[in-house]
Amino acid sequence: MGNAYYHLGKVLKIIRENKGYSQQEISDSTMSRSNYTKLERDEINPNVVKYLAILDYMDMHHDEYSFILNDYSLNDKDTVLYLYKQMEQFPEITYVKKLINAANSLLEDRYDHMTKDVLNIAQAYYSLMEDHNLEVARKYAESTWERLKELDKFYLSELHLLNGILYLFEVETVISLTDRALKDLEKYYSFKEAEELRLSYLSHLSCILIAHEKYDLALKYVDQLITKSKNDSNVISFGAALVRQGLCLQGLDKEKESQESYALAIKLFRVMDREDLVKLTQENPKLVYNPYGYVDIELNTE
Repeated sequence: MGNAYYHLGKVLKIIRENKGYSQQEISDSTMSRSNYTKLERDEINPNVVKYLAILDYMDMHHDEYSFILNDYSLNDKDTVLYLYKQMEQFPEITYVKKLINAANSLLEDRYDHMTKDVLNIAQAYYSLMEDHNLEVARKYAESTWERLKELDKFYLSELHLLNGILYLFEVETVISLTDRALKDLEKYYSFKEAEELRLSYLSHLSCILIAHEKYDLALKYVDQLITKSKNDSNVISFGAALVRQGLCLQGLDKEKESQESYALAIKLFRVMDREDLVKLTQENPKLVYNPYGYVDIELNTE
């Protein structure tokens, strides 16, 4: 958390005064006014229950308060997690390198399981996209899986990690893990983060199925990806999904329908001023936001 949390009370006072609330209003049923005064002076710290209650009275969530407390910026770990989550659906090599540097920087100061797992996944992606080395990528992914497989239940953070190592497993296992993850994500129906993660799972699974030339099955998930992207008004995701659709149709010898999907994807990319994606769709569509498109992927060849 860093030294910022030593000034928890001071920042609470600034926010409270800016919102025009009295100490009595914020401390009501949470703690005595005298204790709340001590809190704002950084003489005492609240327990978790009281802290969350205070934020509730302050009309604020912990994430926003933590951001403000850190001088309107993310702390080192939150930066790593933010970069990773932003990378998940649309990985690009320069972005992967940025994530690797951020994770390494944090780990130089202190060890953190989640950051180490994120670093493994980022290094694996780098091997896939830059070195085209599936064997090395799997070694990194296995390191993350060694920790995850010991857990009884996955929450959002673990679901993010699992999403980044799906290529480690046999295709039947990939489908099973994805279906389970999508089911678990339904519990987070009001979380925007969960909705974005759902898109990423669908994107990764469809890429892996296409790599295995399981086009009919891939279309099932691509259709979900298209519907979800449209409902979320996610234009880039919609365009990438149409590229996946084109690849599937092409694999099924439906050339006319395939070209129609590519053409629509290109229109969307041009609307978003993404000529890089237009060029990629025209020249090598399997590389459009697909870290697995750089290698001939064969899952679990043992």
